[in-house]
Amino acid sequence: MKKRPLYEKVKETLLGRLAKDFWRPGELLPSELKLAEEFRVSQGTIRRALDDLVSQNMLTRHQGRGTAVAEHTPFGFFHLFRDDGVRELPESKTLRLSGARANRSERDALELAAGNRVIRILRIRYLNLEPKMLETLTLPQKLFPGLEKISARDLPNTVYRFYEQQFGIPIVGKRERLRAVAATPTEALHLNIEVDTPLMEIECVAFSHKRQPIEWRLSRCLTDEHYYCNSPE
Repeated sequence: MKKRPLYEKVKETLLGRLAKDFWRPGELLPSELKLAEEFRVSQGTIRRALDDLVSQNMLTRHQGRGTAVAEHTPFGFFHLFRDDGVRELPESKTLRLSGARANRSERDALELAAGNRVIRILRIRYLNLEPKMLETLTLPQKLFPGLEKISARDLPNTVYRFYEQQFGIPIVGKRERLRAVAATPTEALHLNIEVDTPLMEIECVAFSHKRQPIEWRLSRCLTDEHYYCNSPE
């Protein structure tokens, strides 16, 4: 059997600590030197383990400060740009917030057992004051106790920061699938377009630092004045 590289063992231990909230989002980890001393390995081994976790969006590098547990930033997971290359932070209007028993698609996306309940959020997102997206967010109810009881108007625009601040659940990664779809009558009504207008659907599963699926999001987007880019730098 091929021997596992030492850095992978270190990385596995660090992941275990992240999963147990040993360090909170935004908190700096000990220096590479201190970690090397603790694990009794070289700084190069520590650096490679940390680099892997940075590439997976579990950790972030801060010039002159060190390496910290990743935390959400408003633009971090929004990838629609205007045709001139400018990225805008959308405004949101929540139309409905309710609890329900998870359907098959929700259970599959969020890795839930039969009978589990979810919270569904329906909202419109505006760019330059124009409705450009209609999206449904689905969350495991057990991770967000009481959320279904708040008023829809009290849900903030940047929900990832809200998840982190109110429930201690940071979003540090996601998996997306894109496809072309035609606007349904509901989407046409809310986006002020004709039925069957071409839309881009973004299906996204967001994960916490524990590698747990936290949110399943279906966004139907108008791209007549915007384009999608997930690597702007």
